[in-house]
Amino acid sequence: MNPVRVAVIGAGYWGKKVIREIREVQRNSGRAELHSVVDNSPTMLSQCQQEFGPLDYRVDYHSLLTDPNLHAVHICTPNASHFEVASAFLRHGKNVLVEKPLTLKSQDAYSLVKLAKENHLVLCTGHIHRFNNGVKEMRKAIASGELGELYYLRFRWTGFMLPQGYREVITDLAPHPFDICNYLLDIWPNKITCRGKGYRTKDNEEVAFMTAEHAGELAAQVEVSWLDREKRRDVTIVGSKGMAFLDCSEQKGTIQGPDGSEPRLLSIVPSNTLRAEVNHFVDCIADNRDARPFSNLSDGVLGARVVSILEAARESLRNERTMQLQIPRGEEILAK
Repeated sequence: MNPVRVAVIGAGYWGKKVIREIREVQRNSGRAELHSVVDNSPTMLSQCQQEFGPLDYRVDYHSLLTDPNLHAVHICTPNASHFEVASAFLRHGKNVLVEKPLTLKSQDAYSLVKLAKENHLVLCTGHIHRFNNGVKEMRKAIASGELGELYYLRFRWTGFMLPQGYREVITDLAPHPFDICNYLLDIWPNKITCRGKGYRTKDNEEVAFMTAEHAGELAAQVEVSWLDREKRRDVTIVGSKGMAFLDCSEQKGTIQGPDGSEPRLLSIVPSNTLRAEVNHFVDCIADNRDARPFSNLSDGVLGARVVSILEAARESLRNERTMQLQIPRGEEILAK
């Protein structure tokens, strides 16, 4: 099989991690090949050159749009640029993986889904916890009935960060909890309430508390914070027969029965979530170009629906009220 040639757009902290993983896939299987690295900062490209050696480095992505040797791009640019960059590549026939959030506006997110569909291209969103073995074990525990009737889920996504001038904590941290929640439950919320505040800066929220209500009485509580000194990436699931806890970063989890007995440690082999995401993107592209049916586990539709939730959460915050949510189905998205 000819390797899938991928360009990384954006070579900051996360972009560098993506470059490393693509190169590892290239060394281990030859199924992917790093085509080029793009960043509008010469300083950032210089740092990449020191770490990765001679590669095709560029300060502008536009010359890649019509490059016949390029098959796909992995976009790691600032959130506000996601729609512009992703739509340009989709219009020029390139497969696209966009780091979360897919876009800042749901209308733009659904536009990307339609563009990918119309051009018969793969569109993935960087929801890496779809490839997290710990999260998969939590899903199995729910499906097995071991936890009984679910009462509520609690997500804590926290970690100290200096005051931010151009982004806020909901858009930055909440995509993963909401996506994990959907993966675990296989349903989307129908209401959301959000309260948040910026303490060191009045322009951007630095902490937020969200309640996502689902059918019946099931709810998910999501806390995101840049003020908490402790970095947490965890989920707690409480049900009638027991409780489960997972540290998503360490991929370590426990299940405790209803009688308050000692928690049982789950047997989880941690996965390299980013490498799995890269491999999955390559699989989707290979199957698509060979006209084989493929299952996109992190497709643009999922990314767009998460953006809809983020949008509703921020609207709840602004209006100080609970917002009703209507997450569109696939056919509704394409009809928009």
